[in-house]
Amino acid sequence: MPDDDAGWAGYYRWNAERPVRELCVRALGAYGAVGPGAVAVDLGCGSGQETRAMLDAGFTVTAVDVTPAAIAIVSAYPEAGRSLTPVLSAMQDAVLPAADLVYAGYAMPFCPPELFDDVWASVTGSLLPGGLLAVDLFGDRDEWAGEEGMTFVDRPRVVELCRGLDVIALTEVDEEGRAYAGPKHWHRFELLARRPVVA
Repeated sequence: MPDDDAGWAGYYRWNAERPVRELCVRALGAYGAVGPGAVAVDLGCGSGQETRAMLDAGFTVTAVDVTPAAIAIVSAYPEAGRSLTPVLSAMQDAVLPAADLVYAGYAMPFCPPELFDDVWASVTGSLLPGGLLAVDLFGDRDEWAGEEGMTFVDRPRVVELCRGLDVIALTEVDEEGRAYAGPKHWHRFELLARRPVVA
């Protein structure tokens, strides 16, 4: 894992050619037609592919990241200052807009455990009724489990986090793969859920 902005900048260059993450693709598909004024948040926007996909789908996007390198990427998009608001901030300090879609791909695990509950409440609380949440959570069997300053969860904890949400899909991934630093065992939960519409 990179540990400074220069390291993250290298990661973003390495990551620049990957396709839009499947969870984001599924979220956009589940959302359907995007009407005027629809708002999305990309929490931990990183190398920007998902921000780009949400803009292309028709959302007004707030893209949040703690690294200047990530914000520099999305700030170069022509929509910046119009339908795109880049925000340089740690996730625990970010003020999120009321949103129709919140995507947090590979971001929430980097929230310190002691702050996780508050950040989760902020993220889910930003969802408008009927709004979609698409989030990756790292599991307790992930190779990085136990890393200081990161949050890892088991399945009962994921179920607990889903209280108050209508779960559309919860996919558990437990496999060998690759990370920036080389081979890695991934254990993560891909959650797609909707905030209920109260009658």
